[in-house]
Amino acid sequence: MPVAFRKAIFRGQLVWPSREVAGRPKVGRVPASASSCERYTLSGSEAVWPSSFVIKHTVLFSSFVIAKSLFATIRVMRVLVYGDSITQGYWDTEGGWVDRLRRHFDELKVADLDGGDQPSVLNLGISADNSDNILLRIEQETRVRTRHNRPPIVIVQIGVNDSSIDKSGNSHTVSVSAQQYEQNLRHIISKVKAMGSNLIFVGLTSCDESKTTPVSWGEFYYTNEAIKQYEDIMEKVAAENNVPFVPVFDEFANATKEGLQFLPDGLHPNNQGHELILKIVLPKLAPLLAE
Repeated sequence: MPVAFRKAIFRGQLVWPSREVAGRPKVGRVPASASSCERYTLSGSEAVWPSSFVIKHTVLFSSFVIAKSLFATIRVMRVLVYGDSITQGYWDTEGGWVDRLRRHFDELKVADLDGGDQPSVLNLGISADNSDNILLRIEQETRVRTRHNRPPIVIVQIGVNDSSIDKSGNSHTVSVSAQQYEQNLRHIISKVKAMGSNLIFVGLTSCDESKTTPVSWGEFYYTNEAIKQYEDIMEKVAAENNVPFVPVFDEFANATKEGLQFLPDGLHPNNQGHELILKIVLPKLAPLLAE
């Protein structure tokens, strides 16, 4: 479409002289009954285009303006959730607490399409990850998922694997020492804040030590004492850096002590376990995601 014509539409200056009007052009809309070829004037210049061309491109350009306006205002907040296999949703046939969180906000949006936008939740949990792995990938994976120059909210739930002890060799080594874990969390905070994203830490789930000392898939030992120690470190680092923290361990451990069967392999929550995690974190996450 010629530039002059586009500008005229924007300014309401489309001039469409009728053949019956002499002397000066008549300003108005493109007539629906225009003949196959009409003459109009733009800023003193005169040109002839087929009516079908004019009408077609008027509609197309108007649609473009409306679409551009909509895309400029609809910029849904993305929420990226990093973690390990528990974040990923192992043993939950409905995808884990993160996917349940996503469905929660999706259902709110579908129920009120004309209402406010709801967060768009992306599950970035990877099985076997620890804080070393999160530190390595969090910056790049967050940047490539940033849209409209609006940094996403970042949630991190990591530490269970860090606390594990590998007894497969002669030396019994902790996956990530408590000191290194704390340092990794501080570096994660620095990376996320440097990108302009808000960060939220989510605490860790307890385990069933009768099945995790060792686990069934190797000589890896998980204990509640160690997991709780790492959650306490996360809480301390969060407080020192003004990062919101959502505790999980105590409430999850209390539920399992009541005889509720949430951990079929001793470490990974099942459907009911992930539903409990959602019930623990949702009331505290929802207002943070709405800010």
